[in-house]
Formats: sequence, C-alpha cells, structure tokens
Amino acid sequence: MLIPFDFIFSQFLSSEKLMSAEPYGSGHIHKTYQVKTNSQQDYILQKINHKIFTNVPALQDNIEKVLDYLKKRKDDFDNSLKMILLKNGKSYYLDAQGNYWRAFIFIPDSKTFNKIASSDLAYEGGKAFGSFLYSLQDFPVDTLYETIPEFHDLDHRMSQFEQSVNNDTLQRLNEIETEIEFVSSRVSKMRRILELGKQNKIPLRVTHNDTKINNVLFNKDDKAICVIDLDTVMPGYIHYDFGDAIRTGAASADEDEAELCKMFIDLELFESYSKGFLEQTVEFLNQTEIDELYFAPQLLTFIIALRFLTDYLNGDVYFKVDHEKHNLQRWYAQKQLLLSMEENEHEMRQILKKIEKDLKNKS
Repeated sequence: MLIPFDFIFSQFLSSEKLMSAEPYGSGHIHKTYQVKTNSQQDYILQKINHKIFTNVPALQDNIEKVLDYLKKRKDDFDNSLKMILLKNGKSYYLDAQGNYWRAFIFIPDSKTFNKIASSDLAYEGGKAFGSFLYSLQDFPVDTLYETIPEFHDLDHRMSQFEQSVNNDTLQRLNEIETEIEFVSSRVSKMRRILELGKQNKIPLRVTHNDTKINNVLFNKDDKAICVIDLDTVMPGYIHYDFGDAIRTGAASADEDEAELCKMFIDLELFESYSKGFLEQTVEFLNQTEIDELYFAPQLLTFIIALRFLTDYLNGDVYFKVDHEKHNLQRWYAQKQLLLSMEENEHEMRQILKKIEKDLKNKS
C-alpha cells in the first residue's frame, strides 16, 4: 500500500507543498523520511513503531516536555530538535490505519556516524551526551513516563534470563552450560548500581538510555550539534548512558564480531569520550556517580550480553538474526568485550581520575 505522504504531511504543515519523501538515516525502529517541500526548509517525517512503543501519546508527551524545558533554558536551542505540532496542539497524527506519525524540522548540513572512528569523534560524542544530561539535571524526573519499563534494570533482565533457562524452548541449554556459569559468577557484582540507587547514594536522573553515536547529529566539520532520538528519555542512572556509550563507541569491533581476538576496549577512544563527557557533567554529578563511572561499561555490556543469550534460548524472537547462531555469536563478542574491560579496569579508573582531577583543578 502506497503511503499518502502528501496527506500525512499536510496534517502538520498545510501551508507547504510536499515535493518528495525519501527514506532517511539508518534507524531500525521507526520509518524515517526526509521531506522536501516548495520552501527552503526540509523536514523529517516519522512513522512511529507503536509495537515497541505501545503508548505513543505518553512517549510524545515525554519528548514535548524535554524539548520545552530545553527551550526555556535556551541551551543551544537553535541547534536542538524542534517538533512540529498539529493544529489541535498534538505532536502526533493518527492515520486511518492506526499508524502514528510525527514531524521535525530538518537541521541542514547535518549528518550522523554509525561508528566512532577517531578520538575527536569520541570526544564530540561524549561532549554531546554530557551536555544533554547537564541541561536536564534539574528536570523533574518523576514527570516522565517510562517508555520501555525496566529497560536497563538488571534484576528484570535476570528474571527474563532465568525464565528462558527454565523453559529451554529449543533445547539449547546443554550447549551453553559454561555461559550460564559465567552469568552466575558475575551477577552479584553487576547489581552494584542498583544497590547504590536503593541506598540513595546515586540519584535517578533524566537519562537518554540509547547513547549510540548515531544518536548525535554532527555538522559538516564533524562537531556535535545535538542529541537526537529522544524516545527512550526516561528516569535512569547516569551510568546507563555513559556505560552504553562506551560499550558501543569504544569497542574495537562490531557487537557481533565473530573473531573474538578482534574485540577489546579501545582505551584511547574511552579516554576521549570520557573527557568530553566529564567536561559537561563533573560539576553536577555527585562523587559516588563519578567514582562508579569506570564500572558502568561493564554493567551495560553484561546486560546486553545477557539479553542476547536470553533471546538465543527463547528461539531468537526479539533481535533480528542473520543465522541460527547469531545471538550466541553476539553473546560471545560481548562477553569478550566485558573480559577486556575487566582486564583494563585499573587503567580505566586511572584515566577517569586524571580527567576529573584536571577538570576540577581548572575550575
């Protein structure tokens, strides 16, 4: 069925005539299109995946609140996302087929990267996400809807894993007994961030929760413009954002690398990202939050590895796979990355301490 782009777009901007709508970006969740009109301004039109984000009105309400807050703060708002509202004031359009749509103003001369290929890019990524968190440090976190409940909650992920072990749907348990032992040997340690939260030693903050480098817009000079993809902005611990950024951005190989010898933590990229991140956050994070940053990449790597292994046991029902062992291959790659992080834990601690010291000496 052909999508009536002109009709859908007219719900947002009836004063401009749609000339073309072409697929845009590398995202896998939503259908995203760059719209050209008879004006000088381009737009982004998105069909929201309401199977993953089941409460679209609440999702959009989150984004509206965050963007309104940033606008009031005037923190580089000229370079931030701007969502287009319908005449009825809503930020989404529900079509006759039950699909949800939204639109943003396209930021000209912008681009994204799928991989951090240099220290400069790592620094800019850290600076962008750090600046985003800085701007939202006083946002009332309890007013946000949890778009994906318990997304980074280790206890929740362990419960899912244990259920998959008990069910053993495809009788795959025998081949991963060693991996189950690996999980069991680390799960107590990995509860560290949750325990610190329960003890009120680290606060819940507004976090992005999907800090891959392709969620940062860059200009033509490879300088970060702003953070995008605010679907998972919700309450969380700062370590979730820092940890997943390092897991995805400072790894030496893709997350499903089959040759395990190629997978390790790149300390140069880690240092550059950490410098950009802490430049923006060191003044408002408490000391416990800063002290535990070294551990965050281990936790987020363990969580995604656990999710891959769980999905493998369940019959590959969540993650898209290219072959029968793909989720298991992902598990092994993430396990190897975690081992590398553990081996380099001292160096990672020292890097963070030096950056913190240098920044505080300057202030």
